Amino acid sequence: MTDRLAALVAALLVALLALTWVTFDPQGISSGSAAASPEEQILAARSSLLPEPAHDKVPLPSRTPAPASTAPAATAPPAPVIDGIASNYPGTAGFLGQPVVALPGAMGGRYSGGVQGYATVCADRCVRVAVVDWCQCYWGTSDQRVVDISHAAWPLITDKPLSAGLVQVRVILDDPRLAAAWNGS
Repeated sequence: MTDRLAALVAALLVALLALTWVTFDPQGISSGSAAASPEEQILAARSSLLPEPAHDKVPLPSRTPAPASTAPAATAPPAPVIDGIASNYPGTAGFLGQPVVALPGAMGGRYSGGVQGYATVCADRCVRVAVVDWCQCYWGTSDQRVVDISHAAWPLITDKPLSAGLVQVRVILDDPRLAAAWNGS
């Protein structure tokens, strides 16, 4: 009986691997050129995972023609992208030891004890992290920071040691909740 169970488990694993291989789309993930920046590669990979938009479907012919529309098609505004300096902090109560970030209030950061949204932070690599807090971050001064990265998130984003304290980053507010809060100041 044990040999049968082992054979069944092995067959299921092989089938799962085969299914993963067949459904894997390497062009959706690696279609970016070698010259593309890490954040462009992340955004391209994400867009390839989105479902086809409804307007791409061909409508069935009808007997009465639809009235011509002169209104431009509605498009989602691009996600705000902010370049600047990031600092690090130990973490936020309730999220200690987790890869999270705090954003300046002007960029949509706030503390409520929960996740406020998600932002993609890029340095050596791009990582989408939860925004769980806010920071003053010297906003509006020459020492301004655009994000405060938790100690747990730091090594996911950069190869610099935590003791470096600061790193140049690009923050992409690709979560609609944060994009709506961004005031661009």
